[in-house]
Amino acid sequence: MTYHVARNNQQLGTFSKEDVAARYASGEILPTDLVWTEGMANWQQASQVFGAPVVPPPPITAPAGAMPPVVPAGAGMPTGSAYDPTPRPAKPDNYLVWAILSTILCCLPLGIVSIIFATQVDSKYTAGDYAGAAAVAKKARLFAILSAGSALVLGALYIVFIVVVGVTGAAGGSY
Repeated sequence: MTYHVARNNQQLGTFSKEDVAARYASGEILPTDLVWTEGMANWQQASQVFGAPVVPPPPITAPAGAMPPVVPAGAGMPTGSAYDPTPRPAKPDNYLVWAILSTILCCLPLGIVSIIFATQVDSKYTAGDYAGAAAVAKKARLFAILSAGSALVLGALYIVFIVVVGVTGAAGGSY
């Protein structure tokens, strides 16, 4: 089926039904242009034949001077959207300084475990795993405290041992 299209008493051309509909939707054929096809008694306006044109929305543009939303690199975006407006929770402390100090000054094995957990906090937070970042931060803190606590306990036991040996040695006991 072909359509004849005219504007200002000048024929614009003959088009297939699909072609005339596409041109009408794109605005090339106006609603006031006249359309005729076989079976029609008279020429009719395109809006009467094809209905109101579907106008696409204008392109999305930011107002002049507006900054685009900042999306942190690697934020995960679980919704699949380009911008996730949900606020991120505050980044937990990684306790890396305490982990290093407890490793050097206190107990090496527990301090190393604390350092391992402390180094995982930032990467998990950046990847959007906020619960995981909080969990490893708690573990880093726990092992730093255990390292310092074990050093205090061992130090106290050493002092007790020295005092006991000193008392027994001073009491005249010979071995």
